[in-house]
Amino acid sequence: MHHKAKIYQFLLGALFLMLTNLTLPAQDLPVIRISVENTASHVQTKSVQRFADLLSDRLEGRYAVRFFPAASLFRDADVFRALVQGKLEIAVPGTWQFDRYVPEVSLFLLPSLYGRDASVTYGLMESSVGQRVVDSIEKTMDVKVLGRWIDLGYTHLFSTSRPIKRPGDMVGKRIRVAGGRGNELRIAALGGNPLTIAWPELPNSLLNGKVDAVLTSYETIASAKLWELGIRSVYEDRQYFAQYVPISSGLFWDRLPSDVQEIVLQSWESIVDQARREASVAQAVSRSLLVSNGVAITLAGTEQIRQTRGKLVTEEPRIVQQLGIPSGLYELFSDYMKGIDTPASGDVR
Repeated sequence: MHHKAKIYQFLLGALFLMLTNLTLPAQDLPVIRISVENTASHVQTKSVQRFADLLSDRLEGRYAVRFFPAASLFRDADVFRALVQGKLEIAVPGTWQFDRYVPEVSLFLLPSLYGRDASVTYGLMESSVGQRVVDSIEKTMDVKVLGRWIDLGYTHLFSTSRPIKRPGDMVGKRIRVAGGRGNELRIAALGGNPLTIAWPELPNSLLNGKVDAVLTSYETIASAKLWELGIRSVYEDRQYFAQYVPISSGLFWDRLPSDVQEIVLQSWESIVDQARREASVAQAVSRSLLVSNGVAITLAGTEQIRQTRGKLVTEEPRIVQQLGIPSGLYELFSDYMKGIDTPASGDVR
């Protein structure tokens, strides 16, 4: 009996050591922290969550992947510093967050793109102009752009008690923008008073009557039910086509084994098409939801958009100078846009 007890104790000890050896390495795994600002219900958060889950599966036993939505780790405005300081590995901020560091990204907020179809933005990104922008992001910020950008979608002007139904109605209104000097300058050129307010502070700003309108998308309004906080109408004019840029800390990226780098790139690429489709669907569903909750929609007509864009474009050289966009890159951008605006183009693009 004594001999059996010793065997039993030995087996228990061996089992304990085996379990310990299984769990201890997991505690010591290098961590990949991924941050987004949007809430869990937002379409962008869901897409990046899929990316994080995919990475977690593919890198199991090698890296611990941690996903932080709803600005629970960092706001998008703060992720750039966090990446440089080694406090974050991957972030997916919107294009409007970049121009403080990389003026080239402001190309996507310029008046020339006001009212355009998403295909114009996609084409621009796939051109040599887009590659120049990506190169500038990587070189200036010491980050790695992980691949194609995912969509938020078209942005419009959502008003509180005083509706915007035509361009002239923007004059004097306090219009919240999420960020981006390009957004501020475009709104100012239309006569509005732009106010940059981070997403977490927006609900209080609406409740306290600090803003008259919000530049954002249907999905973003719906994700937080902002009709409950005073949003009453929308002027649907496609101010710009908003996207999110996947970036990794350069310091972190350079330390990754080449096979892990490839896994990260492939994992991101595998979610992009679905993310873009879901963003488009989410915008349409959210639009219907706003209508069902009493939000009135005013559509900017084709000619109205052309006229507004024409007025804005006369201000574009001044805006480009204020944004600090390199003149050579702007010339390439202008040439590209001239190719879009051919006489055969009969639609609002």
